[in-house]
Amino acid sequence: MYYFYVALHYLLLPFWAVFHYLRGIKKNDYHARWQEFFGFYSRNHTQQVIWVHAVSVGEVEAANVLINYFRDNFPYKVLVTTGTEPGYQRIRALQGNKVEHVYLPLDLPDAMARFMHHFQPKIAVIMETEIWPVLFSQCADNSIPLFIVNGRLSEKSVKGYGRLKFFLTKVFSSLSAVLVQSELDAQRFKKIGVSAEKISISGNVKLDMLIPEATKLKAVEIKRLLFPERLIFVVGSTHQGEEALFLNVYQRLKQQFPALLLVLVPRQPRRADEIARLYLAHNLGVVRRTENKPCVASTDMFLVDTLGELKQMYAVADCSFVAGSMVPIGGHNIFEPILLDVPVLFGPYMKNSELLARQLLDARGGIQCFDATDIVDAVALLLSDSRKKDLLVSAGRAFVEKNKGAVERTVTVIERFMPEHKPRHLHD
Repeated sequence: MYYFYVALHYLLLPFWAVFHYLRGIKKNDYHARWQEFFGFYSRNHTQQVIWVHAVSVGEVEAANVLINYFRDNFPYKVLVTTGTEPGYQRIRALQGNKVEHVYLPLDLPDAMARFMHHFQPKIAVIMETEIWPVLFSQCADNSIPLFIVNGRLSEKSVKGYGRLKFFLTKVFSSLSAVLVQSELDAQRFKKIGVSAEKISISGNVKLDMLIPEATKLKAVEIKRLLFPERLIFVVGSTHQGEEALFLNVYQRLKQQFPALLLVLVPRQPRRADEIARLYLAHNLGVVRRTENKPCVASTDMFLVDTLGELKQMYAVADCSFVAGSMVPIGGHNIFEPILLDVPVLFGPYMKNSELLARQLLDARGGIQCFDATDIVDAVALLLSDSRKKDLLVSAGRAFVEKNKGAVERTVTVIERFMPEHKPRHLHD
């Protein structure tokens, strides 16, 4: 099965080349560094690195607090690999030149062998759920401890992977440990072939995210300069089909709250043109972030057509909605607004963090909406009743504080595989 997998990857290389070219037409960095996908590098890099793979923006955000711990507590450079240019841009925004970055090589024996030889990782950390049989095998061949961190699996993924359990059981034997978000995820990883003794429940590292005080201070300035005298409803990480729904929501809310401004942050900024056309076609005033000008009284929607500013936009919000949850995407990080003391709403499609979403609802720290009317009613309630808004924010914050500690639980497991390292706790 392993050799069939490798042969299939080689056969698909021409199709990957076309896909890569089309995907990177407007991404100069992605094209210019194509050699990295084959394990070739134009310069020397630090060796004996701590290697963290975070495929794109969401995984990079989750990994950031863990990367900070590695940088502060281990005597090794951190290498971050991503699979997308937005992931690269986000790690540069968060870490600057404090970490190395290359794109993850294709899962081919020669490409992965060159990568391993070039960087000689001390450990490998895969964020969430990335299963690459060649990568896993070569970590084992090179005695590199390998971890899946912040692991999660949907029921749909279990059904898909379950068909390959006979193969994946062997692949997973290369893992040193799997740190999962919940008991539900632990059971699902067992179902697809991970041995129970390798699984630990760490919680979700996103709850350990740190919001710099500078972010909140900058929010005050942004609101003064860009959104003076406006009520701000931020909808973050929207996908195809959601922008039309929130157009309708905004039009209905505007009747009750004339000062309301919709701040829309699409998950993919390259969709900004089509989103702007949609709103302009309905005679709504649109200002784009890249125009770098303030909203005026006639502005209805502020369109964030840049990367890396979602947290900053949540910080200015009077109310927020985490999208990717009104269409079957699976939702995004519902805890960013809570960490910024902003009330959070989300939709019915929350498979990416279903247990935590359910627990947050039980704690009355968020509101789940199932259609446009639910969203209108919830936003109207929070904007008109400051007491209920404060109760929701307080309950959300209490839930986060109660469930923190995933990073410490994660590094406690990882440190066992680095005997030359003397552990240091997060509170030291």
